[in-house]
Formats: sequence, structure tokens, C-alpha cells
Amino acid sequence: MHPDEYWKNFNLGTELDIAGRFIFNGLQAFHEMRSFTAEEDAFEFLYGVAVGIERLLKIAVILTEHDKVTDQDEFEKGLITHSHQGLVKRLKDNHELDFAGVHNEFVSILSSFYKSHRYGRYNLASVYEPARERDDLNAFLERHLSIKIDIDGMFTVTQNERRHKKFIGKVISKIVLPVFQIVRKEAGRLNLYTYEIENDSKASKIFYGESFDFEDEDILQVELIAYLASKEASGPNVSFIRDLIQPLPFDPALEADYFAALRSDRQKQRVLGELEANYEDVEDFKERRELLELATSEHLSYREVDVEGEDDD
Repeated sequence: MHPDEYWKNFNLGTELDIAGRFIFNGLQAFHEMRSFTAEEDAFEFLYGVAVGIERLLKIAVILTEHDKVTDQDEFEKGLITHSHQGLVKRLKDNHELDFAGVHNEFVSILSSFYKSHRYGRYNLASVYEPARERDDLNAFLERHLSIKIDIDGMFTVTQNERRHKKFIGKVISKIVLPVFQIVRKEAGRLNLYTYEIENDSKASKIFYGESFDFEDEDILQVELIAYLASKEASGPNVSFIRDLIQPLPFDPALEADYFAALRSDRQKQRVLGELEANYEDVEDFKERRELLELATSEHLSYREVDVEGEDDD
């Protein structure tokens, strides 16, 4: 395999997985946003998606243009850009890539964010124009969902609802999937396998599963909790927990918060304080932690059961 083939097959294959991970992480950040008030939330979402889509666009550009290149150095210099719009234009010169107005607008928001707003708060001028990424995102949502986003009211702040998440996921999917199809098409033309990624990776959810929200993951969480809390759960891990680990006295009134903590990293931070308080009354903290670590082992063998569900002993 020639160096340029290795580069486009393996190195860009790794880049594709990285691009998918960034898109996944950005969408997950949006999914966990409770409202549209914090500029930090908007930054986290836009950063992940902007980086992921930029890298995906560059992969498609390389696969499309490189075999016609005569000056490698000049070609690589042309890839040193953060203009999502410029990269889209290069693809449109060679492929049918018809984005609707809403998609072009979102690409423009990503470009502005990554070229300017990303480091905006490092400038004194940001005092007079704060939270640009948040305001651009909110204006985009208001324009295309025909809503008014409240970020100031004490009791009327607009919450991030399912329809907002579905809309954002759909917009990003209509940008990402056509570009990924270009990657597949060009890789096929070059007899390469750049598009192959692990089936259970974050990137596979985006590129193979074509899933751009986390609704299924939320449903899966509840289904697993229902199973693990039932008598049907009788494997070694659940049996180990039921027999050997005494539950801490968490507050039944806060069970909704505990469910949320299983899904959201941010919500976990809210519950960790209660966990630490409960640990103050645990006599042998070290032993408990060892049991907890052992309880989730994939190789745990505890109270082996026969095919009829009765203990072997």
C-alpha cells in the first residue's frame, strides 16, 4: 500500500471516528442542557459539533481532491482552515450537496463560533458583547421553531424540551449524513475502507445508526432499571448486590433526581454531595467500596444458578 493510500485509508479512518465522537459529545451536551440560559452550555454544544463537522468535511475534501493534487505541501496548507462554509463550497464543486437554508445557516453559526466566538472572552471587547454563542444559538432556535426563549425570568426560563432536541438533531443529521455519504462514495472510488468504524463506538451511533438524539438511551435506562429492580433479575451481579450491599438511606422524595443522575453527568454532581453525607455513617468505607467495585465485574461468579433458576448448592 502506497503512503497516500495508507494515509487516506487508516489515518483518515481514525479521523472519521474522532469526528463522530465530537459530534456525539456535542449532541449529548445539548441533550443534557436544562435551559438556554448558560453560555457555557451553548459553548460545549457548539464546540463539539463544530470540531466534529469540520473534521468530517476535511476527510471528504481530501478523498475528493487529493488524487488530482500535484503540490502536497500546498494542498495541506489549504486544509488549515476553520471555515466550515469554505469546506462545504469545495465539496459542492464536485458533489451534489444541497443544503436547505436552515442547514446553511447552522453551518454559518459553526464557522462564526469556531473562528471568532470561541476565544471571544479572551478579549476586553467581550465586555460589550457577551455570550455571542448562546445568543446565536437561541436566535436560531427562535427563528426556526417560532418560539421566544426566556433566559431571564426566575420562574419562566425556557426549558430544553424534546422538540428542541429533535429539531437540533434533525438539522445536524441533514448536514452530517450527506457528507458521510460522500466519504463512502469517494472511499469506494479509491478502493479504500476509510468509512469503516467499530460498531459499538460513539461514531457508529452517528454514521451507522444515523441517530442524532438520545431518546432511545433515556428509554433504555428506564427499561434496565425496571428489569434490575424486578425479581427477574437474578444473575450473579444483582444477587451479589442484594445479598451483600446494604443500600444507603437516600431520600425517596428525590428519586426523580437519582434517575436523572444515572443519565446525566451534570446531575451526578448534584447527588454526589448526598452520597458523601451518607458515607459519613458507613463503618467500613473501604470494604464497601471494594464490594461496589466487585459488584459490576463482568467476570463475577456468585450464587451460580442452574437452568431452572435454583441455586446449585
